[in-house]
Amino acid sequence: MICPTCSTHIPDGSLRCPACHASVGVTQMMPVLQGRWCPSCGVAVAWEDEVCPSCGLPLERPWDAPIEVRTRSEAAASEAQTIPVPEEEPEPVVDETSDTRTMARIESAIPAEDDPESKIAVQERMPRTRAFLLASIASAMLIIGLALWITHPWDPNANSIKATEERDTSMAGFPGTVESLSGQDDEDDAVVEVPSGDDATFAQLSEAYEKLGRYEARADESTQLFYDKAVAGTLDERSQGKRDAAALAIDVSNLIDTLNRVDVTSGTYAQELENLLTLGNWLRNRVDRISLSWDAALSSKDPKADEASLMALLEAENGEDGKNAYEKLFDDNYEQWKPEHKE
Repeated sequence: MICPTCSTHIPDGSLRCPACHASVGVTQMMPVLQGRWCPSCGVAVAWEDEVCPSCGLPLERPWDAPIEVRTRSEAAASEAQTIPVPEEEPEPVVDETSDTRTMARIESAIPAEDDPESKIAVQERMPRTRAFLLASIASAMLIIGLALWITHPWDPNANSIKATEERDTSMAGFPGTVESLSGQDDEDDAVVEVPSGDDATFAQLSEAYEKLGRYEARADESTQLFYDKAVAGTLDERSQGKRDAAALAIDVSNLIDTLNRVDVTSGTYAQELENLLTLGNWLRNRVDRISLSWDAALSSKDPKADEASLMALLEAENGEDGKNAYEKLFDDNYEQWKPEHKE
């Protein structure tokens, strides 16, 4: 047989094509070898019935031969004499008296397959709702995961190709440390101005100048505290005065060391750097004298008895005006040596 839908060769007697699952349009016929049926409704009836018990129509006898009527004893004797033989496929019973010589058949009770183009067949071939839903969810999760892997929302700089590692550029003509480079890879495409070497030098000198002013004020406070507590103060007050003077001396020394490392190879602020170094050395000399005086006051067993020697030690570098010589030099030049920005 050939499937009328997809033209596939299929076994004879098939009701459905195994390839496209379409009905082949064949009605299964089953030969009936024995029995009697109503010609109107097809219900099986007994040989002796004259009226169909289903539709009530009269029945015609298929043959004119008289009905054989046997008693029970005769039927039992006949059955006893019957010798069982192997069952073979019975031959179709043909009515030789009939002109049509038709074979008695019945149709299968199994309903025929729906048309392949019917709504039911189309729906059966469509994916199930659950399968479609699971496929949609899996696709959405795959897209979301791929987007997260590409964008890295938890690390905005994951895909950045900028140079962000700090590098010391003081030996390359640019003082200080550069934290990141800016240029064509700026995210906002904004023009970022990189300070020049002279601008960076000026910023460092200005910061050092401000620190010198603050340290000089601390030196004044330490000097006044010495006059107040070096002799009349308690041991704890003298100890605190010595610690403050020592800390000030360290801060001034560190500032001078920072100034010595400022790059002025361009020559623009070379004079300003020299002036600040001079101010720093004057201030350090004065702070050293203050620290020395506090050491003597703290080591004295009787500060009141040693008051004259302690004050003389502090005022050893004072001028005729009673002011420390280094202090006077610092005060006279501090304002006029303030660094000024140069274009």
